[in-house]
Amino acid sequence: MLKRLVLVVLLVGIFMPRQAFGQQYFKQVVPTDAVKYAIPLCPLTFGGNLRNAQNKLRDGHEDKNAEKRANALDESMQILLGALSTDQGNSAAAWYLLARNYLVRGDLAGADSAFTKVEQMQPDCDLDTQQYRQNAWMMLANAGITKQQEEDNDSTLILLRAATRIFRGLPHVFENLGILFANNGMVDSAAFYFRQALDVSRTDSTLITNRNSSALNLALMNQRLGKHEEAIATLREFLQWNENDTDARRSLAYSFREAGMVDSATVIENSLVRDFATMNLDSLSFIDLMAVGVTQFNADRYDEAAEIFTKLMMRNPWSRDAVYNLANTLLALKDMVRLTEVSKQLIEIEPMNEDAYRLLGQGYRERSQDSLVATAERLVGLPIHVEITGFQIGSTSRIEGIATGREANDPTGAIKPPTALTLVFEFLDESGGVVASREIDVPALAPTEEHALQTEAAAPG
Repeated sequence: MLKRLVLVVLLVGIFMPRQAFGQQYFKQVVPTDAVKYAIPLCPLTFGGNLRNAQNKLRDGHEDKNAEKRANALDESMQILLGALSTDQGNSAAAWYLLARNYLVRGDLAGADSAFTKVEQMQPDCDLDTQQYRQNAWMMLANAGITKQQEEDNDSTLILLRAATRIFRGLPHVFENLGILFANNGMVDSAAFYFRQALDVSRTDSTLITNRNSSALNLALMNQRLGKHEEAIATLREFLQWNENDTDARRSLAYSFREAGMVDSATVIENSLVRDFATMNLDSLSFIDLMAVGVTQFNADRYDEAAEIFTKLMMRNPWSRDAVYNLANTLLALKDMVRLTEVSKQLIEIEPMNEDAYRLLGQGYRERSQDSLVATAERLVGLPIHVEITGFQIGSTSRIEGIATGREANDPTGAIKPPTALTLVFEFLDESGGVVASREIDVPALAPTEEHALQTEAAAPG
């Protein structure tokens, strides 16, 4: 019997539409009608040709005729580019007007570059330039959200990424982009945007919720990338802000273990279990209660472990881990009557898993010779052994495993040749009802030969 039982680690993802790339002219920030020209709020001087450029920019905002507005913007642009290429390259006023011209055209890259020049040359203009940046950011972000609601996912990503080009002072768009990339499997990009969101919100007391969610999401992305040392650093920082957060402590223990820091992981896991053990067991989540049961089993407290695994099996009779752990605990207690019944349920869940038949055989060993023989015949007759290696729950649930060929015998002891077969995977709801069924064809496998298994099903509705 294996001493170490299965400790469930459940990662729930949100599945989002595919990611898109591209550039377009961002008319969301371009006025469609004449609008009032706003005078600069910072101390800039517009003399000579810059006064003319400003007047043309005003006409580009306020003229009732759309064609005249466009022509005025072109004339203003020509004046400004000429001035900047000659004697006014270091004029904050020229760069400011250029940024405003770019922005009203929807040229975000040009506006960002020109506003940056102004902010470097004239720090007193920050309030003014940041206002224009944030207004454009808000319009693009809102347009992106609208496109997302319309399921126009290409435009959603284009608009949100454009928003981050013009303004980077708030975390919300960074977070949305992180989620979109994460759920499209582009984990590197997701980590980049969650890092941006965290950096922006880390020191702002009004953005604590964004800071916390960004930190946890960044840690999760680094875990998926196998960058556990980076995940550890982020989770440690998060726990300085939220020292009793159970999910973060569990996640930190996971990264410690994956990084080879087993002692550190064990300290956290033991601390978690001690906390859980003082609570009403019925109030614990499935995964937390499982952790308590595993700890009790590994401490040879089999009666307590059996009670906990029984509770888990009652919550979900189709949880493989709960049923498997309870069967092993009953074997340790030598409760063969219950072991027999629980092992039968395990075979219902995993009919091609040889461990389930061995546990059932142990239950029958001291009770029924005929049933023991029948179980042994089923075990030796298995053509393959199926081990589930991964199961992810979400709006789309995914299961992965490995089928390994076995030397199968018929009841007379004769070796049966390998044969191809079809496995049926049923996805169940909490009541045990079948919500989806998938078939996987497995070729004839020689003994020890392996074949990867993978399938998925979307949740109904």
